Amino acid sequence: MFHSSIGGVGENSISQHSKRKCVRLSLTRNKRPLRTTRRNVKSVAEASESESYKWPPRTFNAKKGEKFVFQYGEGLRIEEVPEGTRIIYPGVRKDETRDVTEWRRMIKHAINNPVGDQEPLREKLKKLKATKSNPKVPLRVTASEESGYRRLFDAFRQLIPYDVAQILFAFDDVSLPLPPMQSPDIRAVIMEVCEEMCMEEGIKPSSLEFVCSIALHRFIRPDEFRHVCGKKLYSKYFPTGRMRNYNAVDEYDSVHFGYTRHGEDVMVCKSMAESDLMIYVNVNYVAMDGGYKSYATGMVHYKSLRHNHDVNTLRNTRSLYDPKNSRMHKSFERIGKMIQQRCDIFHIETVLDDNLFPFYLSWIQLPLPMMDVVKRLLAWVTVLSLKIVPLVVRKWIFWSPITWGPFGLKQVMAGETVAVHERTLEANYKYKVVDVQGQCDILIVAPSCIGPYTKDTYMNPLLVNTYALGYYYNMYVDGTPLLRPGGVMIVVSEMHYEWSSPQHDNYRQLFEEVIAPHGGLDEFEEYQEKFATSEQLNDNYRQGLSPAGVHGFYMYTWAAHGMDMISKVYAAGADRFTWAKDSKMGGI
Repeated sequence: MFHSSIGGVGENSISQHSKRKCVRLSLTRNKRPLRTTRRNVKSVAEASESESYKWPPRTFNAKKGEKFVFQYGEGLRIEEVPEGTRIIYPGVRKDETRDVTEWRRMIKHAINNPVGDQEPLREKLKKLKATKSNPKVPLRVTASEESGYRRLFDAFRQLIPYDVAQILFAFDDVSLPLPPMQSPDIRAVIMEVCEEMCMEEGIKPSSLEFVCSIALHRFIRPDEFRHVCGKKLYSKYFPTGRMRNYNAVDEYDSVHFGYTRHGEDVMVCKSMAESDLMIYVNVNYVAMDGGYKSYATGMVHYKSLRHNHDVNTLRNTRSLYDPKNSRMHKSFERIGKMIQQRCDIFHIETVLDDNLFPFYLSWIQLPLPMMDVVKRLLAWVTVLSLKIVPLVVRKWIFWSPITWGPFGLKQVMAGETVAVHERTLEANYKYKVVDVQGQCDILIVAPSCIGPYTKDTYMNPLLVNTYALGYYYNMYVDGTPLLRPGGVMIVVSEMHYEWSSPQHDNYRQLFEEVIAPHGGLDEFEEYQEKFATSEQLNDNYRQGLSPAGVHGFYMYTWAAHGMDMISKVYAAGADRFTWAKDSKMGGI
Protein backbone atom coordinates (compact mmCIF):
# COMPACT_ATOMS: atom_id res chain seq x y z
CA MET A 1 0.00 0.00 0.00
CA PHE A 2 1.21 3.48 -0.81
CA HIS A 3 1.34 6.07 1.92
CA SER A 4 -1.44 8.62 1.91
CA SER A 5 -0.41 11.94 0.39
CA ILE A 6 -1.50 15.12 1.98
CA GLY A 7 -2.24 18.55 0.50
CA GLY A 8 -2.86 21.84 2.24
CA VAL A 9 -1.44 25.29 2.65
CA GLY A 10 1.40 24.26 4.91
CA GLU A 11 2.23 21.03 3.16
CA ASN A 12 2.40 21.92 -0.49
CA SER A 13 0.80 25.31 -0.84
CA ILE A 14 -1.99 23.56 -2.68
CA SER A 15 -4.74 25.68 -1.16
CA GLN A 16 -3.30 28.97 -2.25
CA HIS A 17 -1.68 27.39 -5.30
CA SER A 18 -4.90 25.59 -6.07
CA LYS A 19 -4.37 26.12 -9.79
CA ARG A 20 -0.64 26.72 -9.72
CA LYS A 21 0.99 23.46 -8.69
CA CYS A 22 0.55 20.36 -10.83
CA VAL A 23 1.68 16.86 -9.87
CA ARG A 24 3.34 14.51 -12.32
CA LEU A 25 3.66 10.91 -11.20
CA SER A 26 6.69 8.70 -11.62
CA LEU A 27 5.61 5.11 -11.19
CA THR A 28 9.14 3.71 -11.12
CA ARG A 29 10.25 2.41 -7.73
CA ASN A 30 13.97 3.00 -7.85
CA LYS A 31 16.12 5.26 -5.71
CA ARG A 32 17.43 7.38 -8.54
CA PRO A 33 16.80 11.14 -8.30
CA LEU A 34 13.46 12.15 -9.76
CA ARG A 35 13.34 14.56 -12.66
CA THR A 36 11.17 17.63 -12.98
CA THR A 37 9.01 17.90 -16.10
CA ARG A 38 10.68 19.56 -19.10
CA ARG A 39 14.15 19.14 -17.63
CA ASN A 40 16.41 16.40 -18.92
CA VAL A 41 19.64 17.14 -17.09
CA LYS A 42 19.17 18.32 -13.51
CA SER A 43 17.49 16.26 -10.85
CA VAL A 44 15.08 17.77 -8.34
CA ALA A 45 17.83 17.69 -5.72
CA GLU A 46 20.22 19.56 -7.99
CA ALA A 47 17.57 22.11 -8.94
CA SER A 48 16.86 22.71 -5.27
CA GLU A 49 20.43 23.93 -4.87
CA SER A 50 20.08 26.34 -7.77
CA GLU A 51 18.70 29.85 -7.73
CA SER A 52 15.41 28.77 -9.29
CA TYR A 53 13.62 28.46 -5.97
CA LYS A 54 13.03 30.65 -2.98
CA TRP A 55 12.07 27.46 -1.11
CA PRO A 56 12.92 24.20 -2.91
CA PRO A 57 10.62 21.17 -3.32
CA ARG A 58 10.66 18.54 -0.60
CA THR A 59 8.94 15.29 0.24
CA PHE A 60 8.26 14.63 3.92
CA ASN A 61 7.50 11.31 5.54
CA ALA A 62 5.64 12.42 8.64
CA LYS A 63 7.11 11.45 11.96
CA LYS A 64 5.05 10.38 14.93
CA GLY A 65 3.21 13.40 16.34
CA GLU A 66 4.36 15.72 13.56
CA LYS A 67 1.91 18.51 12.71
CA PHE A 68 1.15 20.49 9.57
CA VAL A 69 -0.92 23.51 8.63
CA PHE A 70 -4.18 22.92 6.76
CA GLN A 71 -6.37 25.37 4.94
CA TYR A 72 -9.88 25.11 6.36
CA GLY A 73 -12.24 27.11 4.17
CA GLU A 74 -12.34 30.54 5.77
CA GLY A 75 -9.82 29.44 8.39
CA LEU A 76 -6.68 27.44 9.11
CA ARG A 77 -5.90 24.41 11.27
CA ILE A 78 -2.73 22.85 12.63
CA GLU A 79 -3.19 19.11 12.97
CA GLU A 80 -1.16 15.97 13.50
CA VAL A 81 -1.02 13.52 10.61
CA PRO A 82 -0.51 9.74 10.80
CA GLU A 83 3.07 8.56 11.02
CA GLY A 84 4.46 7.75 7.58
CA THR A 85 2.11 10.08 5.72
CA ARG A 86 3.83 11.40 2.62
CA ILE A 87 3.66 15.16 2.22
CA ILE A 88 4.57 16.57 -1.19
CA TYR A 89 5.84 20.14 -0.99
CA PRO A 90 6.43 21.53 -4.51
CA GLY A 91 8.45 24.52 -3.39
CA VAL A 92 8.17 28.19 -4.28
CA ARG A 93 10.01 29.68 -7.22
CA LYS A 94 12.16 32.74 -6.76
CA ASP A 95 10.55 36.18 -6.79
CA GLU A 96 10.50 38.07 -10.07
CA THR A 97 10.51 41.83 -10.61
CA ARG A 98 7.83 44.09 -9.13
CA ASP A 99 9.30 47.22 -10.73
CA VAL A 100 6.64 48.81 -12.94
CA THR A 101 9.27 50.51 -15.10
CA GLU A 102 10.75 47.10 -15.85
CA TRP A 103 7.26 45.72 -16.50
CA ARG A 104 6.65 48.43 -19.10
CA ARG A 105 9.98 47.66 -20.76
CA MET A 106 9.11 43.95 -20.94
CA ILE A 107 5.64 44.71 -22.33
CA LYS A 108 6.97 47.07 -25.01
CA HIS A 109 9.56 44.51 -26.04
CA ALA A 110 6.86 41.84 -26.36
CA ILE A 111 4.41 43.90 -28.44
CA ASN A 112 7.24 45.15 -30.66
CA ASN A 113 8.62 41.64 -31.19
CA PRO A 114 5.57 39.38 -31.54
CA VAL A 115 5.79 35.63 -32.07
CA GLY A 116 3.92 33.66 -34.68
CA ASP A 117 2.17 35.12 -37.69
CA GLN A 118 1.61 38.63 -36.31
CA GLU A 119 3.09 42.03 -36.99
CA PRO A 120 4.27 44.37 -34.22
CA LEU A 121 1.34 46.15 -32.62
CA ARG A 122 2.43 49.60 -33.79
CA GLU A 123 2.63 48.42 -37.40
CA LYS A 124 -0.85 46.95 -37.16
CA LEU A 125 -2.19 50.24 -35.79
CA LYS A 126 -0.48 52.24 -38.53
CA LYS A 127 -2.04 50.04 -41.22
CA LEU A 128 -5.47 50.26 -39.60
CA LYS A 129 -5.18 54.01 -39.41
CA ALA A 130 -4.15 54.25 -43.05
CA THR A 131 -6.94 51.94 -44.18
CA LYS A 132 -9.80 53.12 -42.03
CA SER A 133 -9.07 56.81 -41.35
CA ASN A 134 -9.52 59.97 -43.37
CA PRO A 135 -11.25 58.55 -46.45
CA LYS A 136 -10.81 60.47 -49.70
CA VAL A 137 -14.21 61.96 -50.37
CA PRO A 138 -14.69 62.73 -54.11
CA LEU A 139 -15.10 66.46 -54.90
CA ARG A 140 -17.64 67.64 -57.47
CA VAL A 141 -15.46 70.33 -59.09
CA THR A 142 -14.08 71.09 -62.52
CA ALA A 143 -10.60 70.03 -63.50
CA SER A 144 -9.32 73.59 -63.33
CA GLU A 145 -10.70 74.05 -59.79
CA GLU A 146 -9.67 70.61 -58.47
CA SER A 147 -6.11 71.51 -57.49
CA GLY A 148 -7.11 74.44 -55.26
CA TYR A 149 -10.08 72.68 -53.71
CA ARG A 150 -8.02 69.55 -53.06
CA ARG A 151 -5.36 71.50 -51.16
CA LEU A 152 -8.08 73.19 -49.10
CA PHE A 153 -9.87 69.89 -48.42
CA ASP A 154 -6.66 68.09 -47.42
CA ALA A 155 -5.93 70.84 -44.90
CA PHE A 156 -9.51 70.65 -43.60
CA ARG A 157 -9.26 66.86 -43.18
CA GLN A 158 -6.41 67.26 -40.72
CA LEU A 159 -8.73 69.24 -38.46
CA ILE A 160 -11.69 66.85 -38.71
CA PRO A 161 -10.48 63.23 -38.73
CA TYR A 162 -12.76 60.45 -39.94
CA ASP A 163 -11.35 57.76 -37.67
CA VAL A 164 -13.49 54.62 -37.85
CA ALA A 165 -10.99 51.90 -36.80
CA GLN A 166 -12.49 49.90 -33.93
CA ILE A 167 -10.05 48.52 -31.35
CA LEU A 168 -11.26 46.14 -28.65
CA PHE A 169 -9.35 45.41 -25.45
CA ALA A 170 -10.54 42.14 -23.87
CA PHE A 171 -9.13 40.99 -20.56
CA ASP A 172 -9.41 38.22 -17.94
CA ASP A 173 -11.82 38.73 -15.05
CA VAL A 174 -11.14 38.71 -11.29
CA SER A 175 -11.23 34.91 -10.96
CA LEU A 176 -7.46 35.10 -11.31
CA PRO A 177 -4.85 35.53 -10.03
CA LEU A 178 -5.54 34.22 -6.56
CA PRO A 179 -5.25 35.95 -4.18
CA PRO A 180 -5.93 39.17 -6.11
CA MET A 181 -2.86 41.07 -7.23
CA GLN A 182 -1.67 44.15 -5.39
CA SER A 183 -1.93 47.36 -7.39
CA PRO A 184 -0.90 47.90 -10.04
CA ASP A 185 -2.47 44.86 -11.64
CA ILE A 186 -0.38 43.63 -14.58
CA ARG A 187 -3.44 43.81 -16.86
CA ALA A 188 -3.72 47.53 -16.14
CA VAL A 189 -0.08 48.15 -17.03
CA ILE A 190 -0.35 46.18 -20.29
CA MET A 191 -3.53 47.97 -21.36
CA GLU A 192 -2.07 51.37 -20.46
CA VAL A 193 1.00 50.72 -22.64
CA CYS A 194 -1.14 49.56 -25.58
CA GLU A 195 -3.66 52.39 -25.17
CA GLU A 196 -0.83 54.93 -25.17
CA MET A 197 0.41 53.42 -28.43
CA CYS A 198 -3.08 53.74 -29.92
CA MET A 199 -3.17 57.42 -28.97
CA GLU A 200 0.30 57.97 -30.45
CA GLU A 201 -0.90 56.50 -33.74
CA GLY A 202 -3.93 58.78 -33.87
CA ILE A 203 -6.61 56.27 -32.85
CA LYS A 204 -9.29 58.23 -31.01
CA PRO A 205 -10.66 57.19 -27.58
CA SER A 206 -14.13 56.88 -29.13
CA SER A 207 -12.78 53.99 -31.21
CA LEU A 208 -11.55 52.00 -28.22
CA GLU A 209 -13.64 49.69 -26.08
CA PHE A 210 -12.69 47.62 -23.01
CA VAL A 211 -14.69 44.42 -22.40
CA CYS A 212 -14.19 42.01 -19.52
CA SER A 213 -14.00 38.41 -20.74
CA ILE A 214 -16.53 37.28 -18.16
CA ALA A 215 -18.71 34.66 -19.91
CA LEU A 216 -21.09 33.23 -17.26
CA HIS A 217 -19.17 34.49 -14.21
CA ARG A 218 -20.50 37.34 -12.09
CA PHE A 219 -20.05 40.71 -13.78
CA ILE A 220 -17.12 42.55 -12.27
CA ARG A 221 -18.03 45.65 -10.27
CA PRO A 222 -16.88 49.25 -10.86
CA ASP A 223 -14.28 48.94 -8.08
CA GLU A 224 -12.96 45.77 -9.73
CA PHE A 225 -12.79 47.52 -13.12
CA ARG A 226 -10.78 50.27 -11.45
CA HIS A 227 -8.35 47.74 -9.99
CA VAL A 228 -7.96 45.49 -13.06
CA CYS A 229 -7.83 48.29 -15.66
CA GLY A 230 -6.12 50.92 -13.51
CA LYS A 231 -7.40 54.29 -12.34
CA LYS A 232 -6.20 56.11 -15.47
CA LEU A 233 -8.11 53.99 -17.99
CA TYR A 234 -11.07 53.58 -15.65
CA SER A 235 -11.61 57.34 -15.27
CA LYS A 236 -11.20 57.84 -19.04
CA TYR A 237 -13.41 55.06 -20.42
CA PHE A 238 -15.79 53.76 -17.75
CA PRO A 239 -17.90 56.96 -17.42
CA THR A 240 -18.46 57.01 -21.20
CA GLY A 241 -19.71 53.39 -21.31
CA ARG A 242 -16.64 52.17 -23.20
CA MET A 243 -15.63 49.79 -20.40
CA ARG A 244 -18.10 47.00 -19.70
CA ASN A 245 -18.83 43.31 -19.10
CA TYR A 246 -19.76 40.90 -21.86
CA ASN A 247 -23.26 39.43 -21.51
CA ALA A 248 -23.03 35.75 -22.46
CA VAL A 249 -26.71 35.00 -21.79
CA ASP A 250 -28.67 37.44 -23.96
CA GLU A 251 -28.27 37.06 -27.71
CA TYR A 252 -28.27 40.81 -28.45
CA ASP A 253 -24.63 41.00 -27.31
CA SER A 254 -23.44 38.10 -29.49
CA VAL A 255 -22.95 37.17 -33.15
CA HIS A 256 -23.23 33.60 -34.46
CA PHE A 257 -20.25 32.66 -36.66
CA GLY A 258 -21.50 29.16 -37.49
CA TYR A 259 -20.51 25.67 -36.32
CA THR A 260 -17.29 23.69 -35.94
CA ARG A 261 -16.87 20.35 -37.69
CA HIS A 262 -18.11 18.75 -34.44
CA GLY A 263 -21.31 20.78 -34.53
CA GLU A 264 -20.32 23.21 -31.76
CA ASP A 265 -21.94 26.65 -31.90
CA VAL A 266 -19.46 29.49 -32.36
CA MET A 267 -21.33 32.46 -30.94
CA VAL A 268 -19.08 35.32 -29.90
CA CYS A 269 -19.19 38.74 -28.26
CA LYS A 270 -20.59 41.28 -30.70
CA SER A 271 -17.86 43.81 -29.94
CA MET A 272 -15.23 41.24 -30.87
CA ALA A 273 -17.02 40.31 -34.09
CA GLU A 274 -17.29 43.96 -35.15
CA SER A 275 -13.81 45.09 -34.14
CA ASP A 276 -10.96 45.65 -36.59
CA LEU A 277 -8.48 44.43 -33.98
CA MET A 278 -8.85 42.72 -30.61
CA ILE A 279 -6.01 43.00 -28.11
CA TYR A 280 -6.46 40.21 -25.58
CA VAL A 281 -4.73 40.66 -22.21
CA ASN A 282 -4.28 37.46 -20.20
CA VAL A 283 -2.80 37.03 -16.73
CA ASN A 284 -1.50 33.50 -16.42
CA TYR A 285 -0.13 31.40 -13.60
CA VAL A 286 -1.62 28.02 -14.43
CA ALA A 287 -1.51 25.75 -17.47
CA MET A 288 -5.31 25.42 -17.63
CA ASP A 289 -5.78 29.05 -18.69
CA GLY A 290 -4.61 31.12 -21.62
CA GLY A 291 -4.40 30.29 -25.31
CA TYR A 292 -7.70 29.71 -27.10
CA LYS A 293 -9.40 29.24 -23.74
CA SER A 294 -9.07 32.98 -23.08
CA TYR A 295 -11.61 34.06 -25.67
CA ALA A 296 -13.15 30.70 -26.64
CA THR A 297 -14.53 30.64 -23.08
CA GLY A 298 -14.68 34.19 -21.78
CA MET A 299 -15.93 35.85 -24.96
CA VAL A 300 -18.48 33.29 -26.16
CA HIS A 301 -22.19 32.78 -25.49
CA TYR A 302 -23.74 30.06 -23.36
CA LYS A 303 -24.65 28.18 -26.56
CA SER A 304 -20.93 27.68 -27.20
CA LEU A 305 -19.99 26.88 -23.61
CA ARG A 306 -22.56 24.12 -23.26
CA HIS A 307 -20.52 22.03 -25.74
CA ASN A 308 -17.38 21.81 -23.59
CA HIS A 309 -18.61 22.23 -20.00
CA ASP A 310 -20.90 19.20 -20.18
CA VAL A 311 -20.63 15.94 -18.24
CA ASN A 312 -19.29 13.86 -21.13
CA THR A 313 -16.49 16.30 -21.95
CA LEU A 314 -15.36 16.73 -18.34
CA ARG A 315 -15.53 12.99 -17.66
CA ASN A 316 -13.08 12.48 -20.52
CA THR A 317 -10.75 15.35 -19.70
CA ARG A 318 -7.57 13.83 -18.33
CA SER A 319 -6.44 16.75 -16.20
CA LEU A 320 -7.55 20.34 -16.49
CA TYR A 321 -3.88 21.33 -16.31
CA ASP A 322 -2.66 19.28 -19.25
CA PRO A 323 -4.18 20.75 -22.45
CA LYS A 324 -2.85 18.02 -24.73
CA ASN A 325 -4.82 15.39 -22.76
CA SER A 326 -7.90 17.53 -22.17
CA ARG A 327 -11.01 16.96 -24.26
CA MET A 328 -12.27 20.31 -23.00
CA HIS A 329 -9.24 22.12 -24.42
CA LYS A 330 -9.67 20.37 -27.76
CA SER A 331 -13.14 21.92 -27.98
CA PHE A 332 -11.69 25.32 -27.08
CA GLU A 333 -9.18 24.85 -29.88
CA ARG A 334 -11.84 24.12 -32.50
CA ILE A 335 -13.94 27.11 -31.45
CA GLY A 336 -10.89 29.36 -31.07
CA LYS A 337 -9.55 28.55 -34.52
CA MET A 338 -12.87 29.47 -36.09
CA ILE A 339 -12.91 32.77 -34.18
CA GLN A 340 -9.33 33.43 -35.26
CA GLN A 341 -10.33 33.01 -38.91
CA ARG A 342 -12.89 35.80 -38.55
CA CYS A 343 -11.18 38.18 -36.11
CA ASP A 344 -7.76 39.80 -36.01
CA ILE A 345 -6.48 38.93 -32.51
CA PHE A 346 -3.27 40.26 -30.99
CA HIS A 347 -2.76 38.03 -27.97
CA ILE A 348 -0.73 39.08 -24.92
CA GLU A 349 0.00 36.56 -22.15
CA THR A 350 1.90 36.92 -18.91
CA VAL A 351 3.43 34.45 -16.49
CA LEU A 352 3.52 35.45 -12.83
CA ASP A 353 5.81 34.23 -10.06
CA ASP A 354 4.80 32.42 -6.85
CA ASN A 355 4.87 35.47 -4.57
CA LEU A 356 1.27 35.05 -3.46
CA PHE A 357 1.26 36.85 -0.12
CA PRO A 358 2.65 39.96 1.57
CA PHE A 359 5.82 39.40 3.63
CA TYR A 360 3.87 39.09 6.88
CA LEU A 361 1.91 36.13 5.45
CA SER A 362 4.76 34.45 3.59
CA TRP A 363 4.83 31.67 6.20
CA ILE A 364 1.63 30.29 4.63
CA GLN A 365 3.70 28.97 1.73
CA LEU A 366 5.93 26.88 4.00
CA PRO A 367 5.29 23.53 5.72
CA LEU A 368 5.37 23.83 9.50
CA PRO A 369 8.61 21.78 9.84
CA MET A 370 10.41 24.28 7.56
CA MET A 371 9.34 27.39 9.50
CA ASP A 372 11.66 29.25 11.83
CA VAL A 373 10.57 30.26 15.34
CA VAL A 374 9.00 33.56 14.26
CA LYS A 375 7.00 31.98 11.45
CA ARG A 376 5.81 29.17 13.73
CA LEU A 377 4.64 31.72 16.27
CA LEU A 378 2.77 33.65 13.57
CA ALA A 379 1.17 30.43 12.34
CA TRP A 380 -0.10 29.40 15.78
CA VAL A 381 -1.36 32.89 16.65
CA THR A 382 -3.19 33.16 13.32
CA VAL A 383 -4.80 29.73 13.60
CA LEU A 384 -5.97 30.30 17.17
CA SER A 385 -7.25 33.80 16.37
CA LEU A 386 -9.30 32.58 13.42
CA LYS A 387 -11.04 30.04 15.67
CA ILE A 388 -12.64 32.79 17.75
CA VAL A 389 -13.41 35.24 14.93
CA PRO A 390 -16.97 35.15 13.48
CA LEU A 391 -17.36 33.65 10.01
CA VAL A 392 -18.34 36.94 8.40
CA VAL A 393 -15.13 38.55 9.68
CA ARG A 394 -13.02 35.61 8.52
CA LYS A 395 -14.50 35.91 5.04
CA TRP A 396 -13.61 39.61 4.95
CA ILE A 397 -10.05 38.94 6.15
CA PHE A 398 -9.34 36.36 3.46
CA TRP A 399 -10.58 38.66 0.68
CA SER A 400 -9.41 42.03 2.00
CA PRO A 401 -6.39 43.85 0.52
CA ILE A 402 -4.28 42.71 3.49
CA THR A 403 -4.00 39.28 1.81
CA TRP A 404 -3.43 40.48 -1.77
CA GLY A 405 -0.33 39.15 -3.47
CA PRO A 406 2.76 41.16 -4.49
CA PHE A 407 3.12 39.05 -7.64
CA GLY A 408 6.18 39.58 -9.80
CA LEU A 409 6.29 39.34 -13.58
CA LYS A 410 8.25 36.40 -14.96
CA GLN A 411 7.44 36.65 -18.66
CA VAL A 412 5.38 38.55 -21.25
CA MET A 413 4.74 37.23 -24.75
CA ALA A 414 2.65 38.74 -27.54
CA GLY A 415 1.55 37.80 -31.03
CA GLU A 416 -0.47 34.93 -32.49
CA THR A 417 -2.47 32.94 -29.94
CA VAL A 418 -0.96 29.46 -30.40
CA ALA A 419 2.64 30.66 -30.69
CA VAL A 420 2.25 32.82 -27.60
CA HIS A 421 0.63 30.10 -25.52
CA GLU A 422 3.30 27.51 -26.36
CA ARG A 423 5.88 29.78 -24.76
CA THR A 424 3.56 30.51 -21.84
CA LEU A 425 3.11 26.79 -21.11
CA GLU A 426 6.85 26.23 -21.25
CA ALA A 427 7.44 28.99 -18.69
CA ASN A 428 4.48 27.86 -16.58
CA TYR A 429 5.67 24.28 -16.30
CA LYS A 430 9.34 25.08 -15.67
CA TYR A 431 10.32 24.25 -12.08
CA LYS A 432 6.64 23.97 -11.27
CA VAL A 433 5.84 20.33 -11.99
CA VAL A 434 6.89 17.89 -9.30
CA ASP A 435 7.65 14.22 -9.85
CA VAL A 436 6.05 11.86 -7.35
CA GLN A 437 6.80 8.15 -7.06
CA GLY A 438 3.66 6.05 -7.04
CA GLN A 439 -0.02 6.81 -6.65
CA CYS A 440 -1.60 6.97 -3.21
CA ASP A 441 -4.62 5.20 -1.74
CA ILE A 442 -5.76 8.16 0.35
CA LEU A 443 -5.39 11.77 -0.74
CA ILE A 444 -5.96 14.59 1.75
CA VAL A 445 -6.76 18.00 0.30
CA ALA A 446 -7.62 21.23 2.07
CA PRO A 447 -9.56 23.67 -0.13
CA SER A 448 -9.19 27.36 0.52
CA CYS A 449 -11.97 29.91 0.39
CA ILE A 450 -9.65 31.93 -1.86
CA GLY A 451 -10.94 30.45 -5.09
CA PRO A 452 -12.26 31.65 -8.46
CA TYR A 453 -15.94 31.42 -7.50
CA THR A 454 -15.87 32.48 -3.86
CA LYS A 455 -14.66 36.07 -4.19
CA ASP A 456 -16.25 38.06 -1.36
CA THR A 457 -18.59 35.14 -0.62
CA TYR A 458 -18.86 32.15 1.71
CA MET A 459 -17.57 28.73 0.82
CA ASN A 460 -20.51 26.38 0.22
CA PRO A 461 -20.86 22.60 -0.23
CA LEU A 462 -21.14 22.80 -4.02
CA LEU A 463 -17.88 24.72 -4.31
CA VAL A 464 -16.09 22.44 -1.86
CA ASN A 465 -16.90 19.64 -4.32
CA THR A 466 -15.78 21.79 -7.27
CA TYR A 467 -12.44 22.69 -5.72
CA ALA A 468 -11.61 19.30 -4.20
CA LEU A 469 -12.77 16.82 -6.86
CA GLY A 470 -12.45 19.25 -9.76
CA TYR A 471 -9.39 21.45 -9.44
CA TYR A 472 -7.33 19.51 -6.88
CA TYR A 473 -7.94 16.00 -8.20
CA ASN A 474 -7.05 17.19 -11.71
CA MET A 475 -3.78 18.74 -10.56
CA TYR A 476 -1.55 16.45 -12.63
CA VAL A 477 0.09 16.23 -16.04
CA ASP A 478 1.14 13.37 -18.33
CA GLY A 479 -1.91 11.24 -17.69
CA THR A 480 -1.61 9.77 -14.17
CA PRO A 481 -3.44 11.36 -11.22
CA LEU A 482 -1.97 11.39 -7.74
CA LEU A 483 -4.82 9.25 -6.36
CA ARG A 484 -5.22 5.73 -7.71
CA PRO A 485 -8.58 4.70 -9.27
CA GLY A 486 -10.98 3.73 -6.51
CA GLY A 487 -8.96 5.61 -3.92
CA VAL A 488 -10.34 7.72 -1.08
CA MET A 489 -10.21 11.50 -0.75
CA ILE A 490 -10.35 13.28 2.60
CA VAL A 491 -11.41 16.90 2.29
CA VAL A 492 -10.47 19.15 5.20
CA SER A 493 -13.39 21.56 5.33
CA GLU A 494 -15.81 23.08 7.77
CA MET A 495 -18.57 22.38 5.23
CA HIS A 496 -20.82 25.01 6.78
CA TYR A 497 -24.19 25.39 5.09
CA GLU A 498 -23.76 29.07 4.21
CA TRP A 499 -24.88 30.39 0.82
CA SER A 500 -24.15 34.03 0.05
CA SER A 501 -27.27 35.66 -1.34
CA PRO A 502 -27.90 36.71 -4.06
CA GLN A 503 -24.41 35.76 -5.32
CA HIS A 504 -24.94 32.02 -4.87
CA ASP A 505 -28.73 31.73 -5.07
CA ASN A 506 -28.44 29.67 -8.26
CA TYR A 507 -25.89 27.35 -6.61
CA ARG A 508 -28.16 26.73 -3.64
CA GLN A 509 -31.22 26.11 -5.80
CA LEU A 510 -29.27 23.62 -7.91
CA PHE A 511 -27.88 21.89 -4.82
CA GLU A 512 -31.23 21.49 -3.09
CA GLU A 513 -33.47 20.81 -6.11
CA VAL A 514 -31.19 18.67 -8.29
CA ILE A 515 -28.01 17.44 -6.61
CA ALA A 516 -29.46 16.49 -3.21
CA PRO A 517 -32.41 14.41 -4.51
CA HIS A 518 -30.71 12.98 -7.63
CA GLY A 519 -27.06 12.66 -6.61
CA GLY A 520 -24.91 11.48 -9.54
CA LEU A 521 -24.20 12.84 -12.98
CA ASP A 522 -26.28 10.57 -15.22
CA GLU A 523 -29.62 12.42 -14.95
CA PHE A 524 -28.05 15.69 -14.04
CA GLU A 525 -28.15 17.54 -17.37
CA GLU A 526 -31.88 16.98 -17.86
CA TYR A 527 -32.42 19.99 -15.60
CA GLN A 528 -29.84 22.28 -17.22
CA GLU A 529 -32.11 24.16 -19.61
CA LYS A 530 -34.46 25.11 -16.78
CA PHE A 531 -31.64 26.95 -15.02
CA ALA A 532 -30.15 28.31 -18.25
CA THR A 533 -33.44 30.02 -19.15
CA SER A 534 -34.51 31.10 -15.66
CA GLU A 535 -35.27 34.82 -15.90
CA GLN A 536 -35.09 35.25 -12.15
CA LEU A 537 -31.59 33.80 -11.91
CA ASN A 538 -30.39 35.49 -15.09
CA ASP A 539 -31.69 38.85 -13.90
CA ASN A 540 -29.26 38.58 -11.00
CA TYR A 541 -26.53 37.95 -13.58
CA ARG A 542 -27.58 40.95 -15.68
CA GLN A 543 -27.49 43.16 -12.60
CA GLY A 544 -24.02 41.95 -11.69
CA LEU A 545 -25.18 40.20 -8.53
CA SER A 546 -24.35 36.58 -9.34
CA PRO A 547 -23.10 34.18 -12.02
CA ALA A 548 -25.55 33.18 -14.76
CA GLY A 549 -28.35 30.78 -13.84
CA VAL A 550 -26.69 27.79 -15.50
CA HIS A 551 -23.25 28.35 -14.00
CA GLY A 552 -23.86 26.05 -11.04
CA PHE A 553 -24.19 23.10 -13.44
CA TYR A 554 -20.64 23.71 -14.62
CA MET A 555 -19.43 23.87 -11.04
CA TYR A 556 -20.75 20.33 -10.60
CA THR A 557 -19.56 18.93 -13.95
CA TRP A 558 -16.10 20.38 -13.22
CA ALA A 559 -15.69 17.52 -10.73
CA ALA A 560 -17.01 14.81 -13.09
CA HIS A 561 -13.67 13.09 -13.72
CA GLY A 562 -12.85 13.00 -10.01
CA MET A 563 -16.34 11.78 -9.10
CA ASP A 564 -15.97 8.88 -11.51
CA MET A 565 -12.52 7.83 -10.27
CA ILE A 566 -12.83 8.26 -6.48
CA SER A 567 -14.67 5.63 -4.47
CA LYS A 568 -15.38 7.67 -1.32
CA VAL A 569 -15.01 11.24 -0.11
CA TYR A 570 -14.89 12.13 3.59
CA ALA A 571 -15.15 15.63 5.05
CA ALA A 572 -12.77 16.08 7.98
CA GLY A 573 -13.80 18.85 10.37
CA ALA A 574 -17.33 19.24 8.99
CA ASP A 575 -19.87 21.03 11.15
CA ARG A 576 -22.40 18.23 11.61
CA PHE A 577 -24.69 20.38 13.76
CA THR A 578 -25.04 23.00 11.04
CA TRP A 579 -25.87 20.37 8.44
CA ALA A 580 -28.44 18.62 10.59
CA LYS A 581 -30.05 21.95 11.44
CA ASP A 582 -30.08 23.75 8.07
CA SER A 583 -29.57 21.28 5.26
CA LYS A 584 -32.56 19.81 3.45
CA MET A 585 -30.37 16.75 3.02
CA GLY A 586 -30.82 16.10 6.75
CA GLY A 587 -27.13 15.84 7.59
CA ILE A 588 -24.17 14.00 6.13
